[in-house]
Amino acid sequence: MVKKKPKLLVDGSLIVYRVSAAIEEPTEWENDMWTLHADFNLAKQTLENAIKHFYEKLNCDEIIIALDDKENFRKTVYPDYKSNRKKIRKPITVKPLKDYLKSKYNCVTYPGLEGDDVLGILATSKKYKNNCVILSSDKDMRTVPGLHHFIHDGSTELVDELTANYNFMYQTLTGDMTDGYSGCPKVGGVKAQRVLANVNKDIPSMWKAVVAEYKRVDLDEDYALTQARLARILRTSDWDTENSKPKLWSPYDN
Repeated sequence: MVKKKPKLLVDGSLIVYRVSAAIEEPTEWENDMWTLHADFNLAKQTLENAIKHFYEKLNCDEIIIALDDKENFRKTVYPDYKSNRKKIRKPITVKPLKDYLKSKYNCVTYPGLEGDDVLGILATSKKYKNNCVILSSDKDMRTVPGLHHFIHDGSTELVDELTANYNFMYQTLTGDMTDGYSGCPKVGGVKAQRVLANVNKDIPSMWKAVVAEYKRVDLDEDYALTQARLARILRTSDWDTENSKPKLWSPYDN
């Protein structure tokens, strides 16, 4: 039997941002005047080359691009989610390059979701599970079971469900300051590993240890649950298809 080629699930927002940032050129004029320029044709070609490179390298037969929606459900969970990014300038070709991507490829968005969530839902669905490669550079994607290829270092990693769940609980403890949520105070990577080291790797057992660590610093289970819902990259089980909205994660549904 001929082995089926996998589908390539691409973090579109990531690849657009990286390409847009790479092709910007500052130009110095007279009288201390500087301007920023970007060759959009170069941006499009660089984007096409990048997608083609990974498509061929990973021996795929289909490309699906996941993109962010304009709305983000996590802001209803925690209004300051990613508020620390408001003042960060986006490269000037991000929007037109994203529009170009939409015109050329099979791009998927879900209402209220980030592209990472779209990747997680697709990768764990019956249609794509065990038959896709997730292309990203976000360490948070290790909270999703599946085959991952990471752009930043070229590594490929198969994450099983137990490991994905462990990584999710770890992320709930450490938080992610780049996304604007802090996790459990005074818990970094080493301490998070210690908290989870001597418990069974099922969700109820790990969750009990996570909540206990939050309570050590006088924070209750509701606070821990908010952090978990911010850390959770959605899977198929977290998406209400009928009503097109996320199901907020609960440890008692597992």
